Amino acid sequence: MAHILFRCPRTKMNVQTWLHGDTAPEKDREYEIVNCPACTQMHFVNLATGKLLGDHGD
Repeated sequence: MAHILFRCPRTKMNVQTWLHGDTAPEKDREYEIVNCPACTQMHFVNLATGKLLGDHGD
């Protein structure tokens, strides 16, 4: 398990949650569905980086 912090794309709030998958670097193209506590929607989070699917950074 890994603790991650991400920015919810709907509410723009920083959200803390846990990923249940292995966060090994070789899993850089694998995503896990996370239920967002800020907006109650589902987001896809990268297992290696903690970034959301489609997030290109600022």
